Amino acid sequence: MDNQKSMEEAQNALGLMIYKILNNQVKKTCFEKCFGQKFSEQMGKTEQVCLAKCMDRMYETHTIVTKASTEMAQNVNIDSNF
Repeated sequence: MDNQKSMEEAQNALGLMIYKILNNQVKKTCFEKCFGQKFSEQMGKTEQVCLAKCMDRMYETHTIVTKASTEMAQNVNIDSNF
């Protein structure tokens, strides 16, 4: 039981770390793309739309890659059992 609990805690910690890395990468990529070197007091409509679309694409991509990775890992486990 302790081993399973430790594994779950490790998976949760890994998930949190991946989320933080993704968040930082999204911020860096999207802010560079949508703002470049110019910053103003307020965000304009163009920057808001750009930022929202960029972040949506990044998170959607992460979801797709995560799903594909999980499926590949499951297929490897199935293949190794034969």
